[in-house]
Amino acid sequence: MKIKEGYILKDVAGAKIVIATGAQKMNFNGVMTFTSVGADVFNMLDGTNSVDDIAKKIAEDYNVPFERVKTDVENLINKMREHNLIEE
Repeated sequence: MKIKEGYILKDVAGAKIVIATGAQKMNFNGVMTFTSVGADVFNMLDGTNSVDDIAKKIAEDYNVPFERVKTDVENLINKMREHNLIEE
């Protein structure tokens, strides 16, 4: 699973915001902002990492229990799916 082509994460005045580019501008009619952890998840959704891979990395980086992180990562990915940002 990965972020669809045409969506990028930008730092705008200290906020991490998803921006649609190219043809995706027509499909994305909202704003999605991320915390720094959310931005890490977004950046790891490159087609090479599983949910477990992402959760493990976040858990290690932020010293948080894996199971809690995994649930949070799954919830965030589901929100991204709702906004049609994910390519399976």
